[in-house]
Amino acid sequence: MSQYQPPAYQPPQGYQPPPQQPYPDHPQRPVQHVVHHYQSPPKSSGTAVLLEILPGFFFQTFGIGHIYAGNVGLGLLFMFGYWFVAFVNFLLLFVLIGFITWPLCFLATLIISSITASNAATRGSGAAYR
Repeated sequence: MSQYQPPAYQPPQGYQPPPQQPYPDHPQRPVQHVVHHYQSPPKSSGTAVLLEILPGFFFQTFGIGHIYAGNVGLGLLFMFGYWFVAFVNFLLLFVLIGFITWPLCFLATLIISSITASNAATRGSGAAYR
């Protein structure tokens, strides 16, 4: 037989919290505040242009590329502004001038919003690395 004797069973004792002492020998250090700055990831100008052209061409919804680039106000201005201009051009269809003005406004919005969304994405990415 083995000479190993397992320890005898002892019933658990009640929990006794450790004594609380105010640490009189511990010097009081000033509190250091840590500030974490959030940097948004760089935005791709190609993605911003695609988000302007594709929904704008298929759904007449411009401004999504601006919202992606971080210019939410300008994106909403392009979106609702184009819808207002399209409504005016729809009314102009009844006097036949809308057949000329609507495609011109569509092309102008498509080109201008794509260029400005690309510039906004490039500008936002450059600011992240300063």
